[in-house]
Amino acid sequence: MSLKENDDLSWYARRAARSTVAPGIEPEPEQVERVQALLALLRVAGVRGDAASMTLFTRGLPAGCKPCLAGKGTNLYVTGLCTRDCFFCFNQKPRKDELVVHGIPIDTPSEAPEIVARFGLRSVGLSGGEPLLFPERVLAILTALKAMPQPPRVDLYTNGDRADAALLRRLKDAGLDSIRFDAAARDYDLTPVRRAREIFEEVAVEIPVVPEDMPKLKAMVLDLDALGVPHLNIHELFLCAENNERVLAEGERPKDVAQSTHLLWRPTARSLESCLQLLLFAAKNCRTLGVYLCSCGTQETISRRGLARRRRRSAAALRPEKIPAA
Repeated sequence: MSLKENDDLSWYARRAARSTVAPGIEPEPEQVERVQALLALLRVAGVRGDAASMTLFTRGLPAGCKPCLAGKGTNLYVTGLCTRDCFFCFNQKPRKDELVVHGIPIDTPSEAPEIVARFGLRSVGLSGGEPLLFPERVLAILTALKAMPQPPRVDLYTNGDRADAALLRRLKDAGLDSIRFDAAARDYDLTPVRRAREIFEEVAVEIPVVPEDMPKLKAMVLDLDALGVPHLNIHELFLCAENNERVLAEGERPKDVAQSTHLLWRPTARSLESCLQLLLFAAKNCRTLGVYLCSCGTQETISRRGLARRRRRSAAALRPEKIPAA
């Protein structure tokens, strides 16, 4: 779908630009104007999606994101342990080695398929921490999920530190559909991405957009396009209980927004504007790379749809079976 012509850009620009630590202060007029202008330019550039939730993309959506947007995706948390300590990380401290599927702790990978089937999930993202700290665990999870009668799509999220060629081939052979790299964790070093491009048809990069890194981000976009990487997923940089102090120490400020009923985090003041700038840059300069903005508004929508779907399935499971007439 294209950006709707009747979107109230002025209203959304004011809402998106509210950006002070103290609640109730009006957004800076200059930022309102910049966001409004960017939305208009994105429409002209052919960017598609929904401006109300800021779910925008320059080409097609990644295959793994479509079930997620419909509320049919989930996260499989392989471990909380990691090889990095990024300032924007939202995982709890101290880090714990635990295995969690759809918010439900499990003891072994063999328990994962039952939860995926119970909730009718069609897309699973393996994440952490750094899941490739435990490659055999990841491979066991993949084997279990892909043995299901209706196997879900499976994407793996990694910083790439442990993604050598031999392990990448094992993951591919085990049925992994796509691998997504957090290039921001490695200061935008694309070495693991280049390695994976030789093995996987679908390789993606998924990062939070740090406004101060815009020159590096634009250079990365051009490099990804030259490599033939099909997808770059971008998120707003956000604050939560686990990263609040470190993100603020980087000079960021929280956006003044209403408390979300579904999310435990809120975006920083300037990240959305930077996301829109990067989308526009990609739309104008990339031949094949698609960029997808999965904003905090998108995540709110996904959480709402997923919760509604979960409640419907739970209610259906509690209904008594109809007894056939004699």
